[in-house]
Formats: sequence, structure tokens, C-alpha cells
Amino acid sequence: MKHVQLLDKLAAKHLVQTLDEDIARLVWLAMAMEKHSEQASRIDAVLPPLLARWNSVFQADEQQVAPLYRHKAWLALATLLHKYGLADHAITTQALAAFNELNRAVALDDSFYRRSDEFISDLQSPPAALARKPSLPDDTTFYRARDVIAIELDGRFHAAYVHRLARINESPIIEFYAGTFDHVPTLEALEQLPAQGQTYNNGTQRRSLHSVSGIKFQPDPANQITLVAACITSPPDSSHLAPPVGLHSVSDIFKIQDTIRVLFNARA
Repeated sequence: MKHVQLLDKLAAKHLVQTLDEDIARLVWLAMAMEKHSEQASRIDAVLPPLLARWNSVFQADEQQVAPLYRHKAWLALATLLHKYGLADHAITTQALAAFNELNRAVALDDSFYRRSDEFISDLQSPPAALARKPSLPDDTTFYRARDVIAIELDGRFHAAYVHRLARINESPIIEFYAGTFDHVPTLEALEQLPAQGQTYNNGTQRRSLHSVSGIKFQPDPANQITLVAACITSPPDSSHLAPPVGLHSVSDIFKIQDTIRVLFNARA
């Protein structure tokens, strides 16, 4: 399949790049785990965390995400899964509907319209499974120390403070505010909230700081991460918490999902 040709015609560079990097992270991990333990199929290992992040696009209303952007996201998702040797019937069905909607709206150029049947045929063909792990993407970030961000997960929003970057322009080190929201919180709503600690088996609550790779573009093409405010000098109060174990944990945009569920006693 001519993956690059189809993706280029979507005219959505950062959407495609972000999805590509997200899938590469998950496929790399899935293939690494295959050598060490029994696990579900590769697609079953990739899709749940991927959709938990990208549902902020797929399940958002039209005031949050334009329908044409959502159509492009479905088509990019199906194409990139195919590129990495994966396929899911429901996602392919959404992508085929996206072809029709994008053409009906004349959203892309004539070449996209003329080649739609070709692209559709290729997308429905069985993908070739990868034999080697893909390269991991870099950890570049456009967020900065003293940013306050909100991360949407499972329909709830969790705010976090960026203390610093792990390296120059890489991997924000974040600490969560206590409390969850059903919308992006305002800075005023966060000002009186303490830091969210992690409870250990002995009952001790400790500070919980995380270096998170994959928090890259601002704004986030996946619509999962929102910048609430910048240049905020006061982090959430952590004086009630014991010191952390180590400086911080090393995480990424997908591992942090499990961390959030543990910290806030939430379920997927």
C-alpha cells in the first residue's frame, strides 16, 4: 500500500506525525514484550492505550473538534495501522466512511478524489506484519517548565504542573494536582488544590513525579493535552506528602494512563 502518498494527501502534517509516533511507541513495546512473555495479539496490545488517547478526537463534539479533522484522523489511523502491519475492522470501516465524507465536502484536492478507489482497495488489503521493531520517536517537547496542563483520560480531566524538563526540550517532569474534572479546569479552580500523592503498601503517601516522553506538540493534535496556563510560579502544595522514591519515574504518554488510573482510583 502507498501509505505515504495517502497520508500526504490529508494535508494534516502534525496529526499524521503524532499518530505515527504514538503507534510506533506502542508497536515497539508490543514487539519487545513478545520475546519475553505471552500476551494478547499485537493489535490488542496497541489499540486500547492508543484509543484512550485519541478518543479525545474521536469522541469529542463538533465544538471541540471539527468533523473534517475527525474524518482525517480516522483515515490516518487506519492507514498508519496498516503501515505497521495491523488492522482493525471497526477502524477500517470508519476510515472508508471518512473517504466519503471528505470527498463529499470537497475537503481535499482532486487527486485524492481520483485515487480514492485505489486507496480504499489498498486499505482493505491484508497488511504485512512487521518483522523488526520500528524506531522509537524522539522525546522532543514544546511545553516548558511552569506550564500547567490538563490531560483527558476516560472522559475525565487531570491537571498537572510541569516542574522542569528532563533534558533540554525533552520529556516534561510533571506532578498532578489532586482532584478530577469533567472539563478542562481553569487555573482558578486549581489554585487551592494540593499535589496528588501516591499511596504505598505501608500506607505512606509520597510525592509522585513523572518524566513523560511523548508530550510533544502544543496544541496537542490528539486533543488530549490542553495548556491551561504558562509561567505559573507556584506548583501544587506537596508539604503534606513524604519525599518521592527517587527523583522521578520515567514514563511516556501511554504509561502515564495507568499511573493516572492508579493515582485517582479510576478504571478504564
